[in-house]
Amino acid sequence: DAMLSDANRTRLLLAAFAEKRLSISELSPATVQRLLNHQDSEIRQQAEQLLAGAIPANRQKVLKEYQQALSVEGDATRGRSVFQKNCAECHRIGQIGVNVGSYIGDFPLKPHVRTNPVVILESILNPNRAIDANYVSYSIVTKTGKVYTGVIAQETATSVTLKQPQDKTATVLREDIEELRSNGISLMPEGFEKNITVEQMADLIAFLRDWRFLDDLVPLNR
Repeated sequence: DAMLSDANRTRLLLAAFAEKRLSISELSPATVQRLLNHQDSEIRQQAEQLLAGAIPANRQKVLKEYQQALSVEGDATRGRSVFQKNCAECHRIGQIGVNVGSYIGDFPLKPHVRTNPVVILESILNPNRAIDANYVSYSIVTKTGKVYTGVIAQETATSVTLKQPQDKTATVLREDIEELRSNGISLMPEGFEKNITVEQMADLIAFLRDWRFLDDLVPLNR
């Protein structure tokens, strides 16, 4: 925020991204919009160029293929089954799943999502586009060669605990750690689309949007 408050500092920030000293994935969707709508045309153009390369070609192709899911009326009940099968080992919504990855049950409450539904689709199919710093994947390599990967759940003076899919944890003593490194990517892998069809994606989006209204948890008149 401090860098974005001044045009000269913003140029320095963009230079750091261009030189790959910072990862584009660290930019939140709101920050992306600030850059793309910047009053300085030079900054806008540089941001557009940087962000155009932020989505790998294979992700762009997949996103294009799944655009149909945004024009199909999905079924939230069917979408709940899709969520249980494909997402629940890392994400929790209501009483379903576990809290390993970021909370996604409030998608429709976020202003940038409510005004731009495609953000939900992109968040699913291109998980490394914008990553909450709390959910960046880390790897621990021990002195005996074992490797553990997850998000950092706790750090103390003597140990590091990683939270892993299926609500598993791995705690390693610092004296046993050879290397602790950020992988710079989300714990959620790319390739999610291999498991579900376009129609199932529409159902999943409907569930993420309307899960509160299933089972009469909340009145449907919204």
